[in-house]
Formats: sequence, C-alpha cells, structure tokens
Amino acid sequence: TSEAASDLKNTDYFGYVELDDFACYVIADGIDDQLEAMSAKLTVDTVVTVFSEAPSMSRRMMKKCLKAANRALLEARSKTTLKASVIIVLTDYVKLRYGQAGNIRLRLYRNGFIKEETIDQSLSTDMVHEEKLPKDKVASHEERNNLYTYLGQKSDFHPHISKKIKLTNADAVALYTRDIWEHIDEGEMKDVFADASDKPQELVD
Repeated sequence: TSEAASDLKNTDYFGYVELDDFACYVIADGIDDQLEAMSAKLTVDTVVTVFSEAPSMSRRMMKKCLKAANRALLEARSKTTLKASVIIVLTDYVKLRYGQAGNIRLRLYRNGFIKEETIDQSLSTDMVHEEKLPKDKVASHEERNNLYTYLGQKSDFHPHISKKIKLTNADAVALYTRDIWEHIDEGEMKDVFADASDKPQELVD
C-alpha cells in the first residue's frame, strides 16, 4: 500500500511471483535519492527474474538472488551510484526463508504475537545491542539509515539469510520499509496485528 504526497515521490518498489510450488516476494527501498526509483525497481525486477528461472526456496537460490541484485545496481548505467535496501521472501507455502540487506523490516505474526522479526543492518541497531540507544528511539535516530550492508555495495557485501521457518495457517507476514516504521509507533503496529483477523486485506487496511 502506498500513497504519494504532492511534492514527494515514493521510491519503494514491490513485486512477487506466485507459482504452484513456490513463491517469491521482494520489496526494495531506494536509498540513493533518485526520484526515478531506479534502484528499487531494478532490484525487484532482477530478483523476480532470477527466481523465475529456477524456482526454489533454497539457501543457494536466496544467495543467487541477492548477489544478482547487488551486481545489477553496481553495473547499471547511471550518473550516480545506485543503492537500495531489500528483503526477499521465498516460500513453498509450508515454510519460508528470507534474505535481507539494509533496514527494510519483516515481521512474522502468529495469533497476534511476533514470532519472528528481522534486525536492521544499521549503526543505530548496533548501538541498541551495545546498550547505547533504547530500541524505541531507533526510528528517529540520526544513524538509522547509516547501513553497513545494502545493495550496490562494492565490497564486504554480507546480507543476512535466515533458516527455513515453518508456517501455520494463522501466520501473517508483514514487509515494510522505513516509510512505515519511521512514522508509526511500535505500539500501534502491535495493536493492528493483535486486533485483526487472518485476512490479509484487513491487516493492510
């Protein structure tokens, strides 16, 4: 869900492929200030293409998708350096695996409670781990977008790849960019999933 303001273009991009045996969902956030949203769109298009060539949810496939997206941004013909945050979800509808580079977030909710969540690859998050910053202050901290892993990285590209996570019928997976978590209170997010049913459209609304 996205709503553009009058003087700001949203540079997030989302795409997916749903097949009989596997599905791929990918969301990207351009962090290069390009209003054309080239980074995010190129990221999503690349991941969807790579996945579609040989669908699976293996760790190898996830690595292949992430490396291909990183390479696509590095090799793109652009006047400026292209960079993006990304989360990829691969699933066989019984289990899922996610891959992350940057500070797009994934939450897996089960019966209204958080079962699984990602950790931002940012300086602010490191400060939380070191107890130099309260977790509820990350959304407004000046280093929240200072990322040490992201797409478009020439060296030391180390995205996080999860293990397989078993799903149940009551699970809801939310993927959201900083445009959500910078502006919506953590308590409000929890209330949404605690009160909503398992119908995806109701959760989004």
